[in-house]
Amino acid sequence: MKFTYLSILNSILIAAIAFVLIFKLNSNSAESDISQKPSESTVIEKPANPLPATTSSVANSTIDFSNLKIAFVNSDTVSTYYQFAKDVQKSLLKKQSSAEKQIKNKYKEYERMVNEYQQSAKIMGQSEAQEKGQQIALLEQEIMQLEQSLNQKLTTEELKITSNYVTQTNTYMQGIGKQLGYDYVLSYRMGGPMLYANAELDITGQVIELLNIEYKAK
Repeated sequence: MKFTYLSILNSILIAAIAFVLIFKLNSNSAESDISQKPSESTVIEKPANPLPATTSSVANSTIDFSNLKIAFVNSDTVSTYYQFAKDVQKSLLKKQSSAEKQIKNKYKEYERMVNEYQQSAKIMGQSEAQEKGQQIALLEQEIMQLEQSLNQKLTTEELKITSNYVTQTNTYMQGIGKQLGYDYVLSYRMGGPMLYANAELDITGQVIELLNIEYKAK
């Protein structure tokens, strides 16, 4: 059995980084952005006790969309130089390596038993050959169960570690975003949904430095 964790690990980290780096610091902006123009077929009834016109106008006037501060980071670069991401990768690779070592040892034992059986089959009696064959079959079943068990364990560990990574990094980014004074910090990576970004808005290096400071401090 070949474990898939090694091949998809970087993609998982990049996806996690992309998730935590897309956030909005201004909650009022989020509420105002949901407004929708009613369709022509919609009938809007006038409420019995409408609010004064000044109430809604005051709420809307607090948002100045022309002065929003927006920047972006390259999540591929973050996954390479962010110490937390590197530690997560190292931890998962260590767990995978341990699991692979257990399975390889079982396969070596299995191959040894099969070779011994093949070399001695001609001189073994029927009952002895049958007993050896059953032992080999049991070991084969044990290997399959071990693979399944380790696969499930690795999946559980991966989810736990990745979830903690996302939660902690999101917490760091909330503070960093406020510290730098941005309303939005977007995530860019090759093949991602953002097709173009002005290089002057790239704050990747600054964010990586601050993320590492936050991570080491914790």
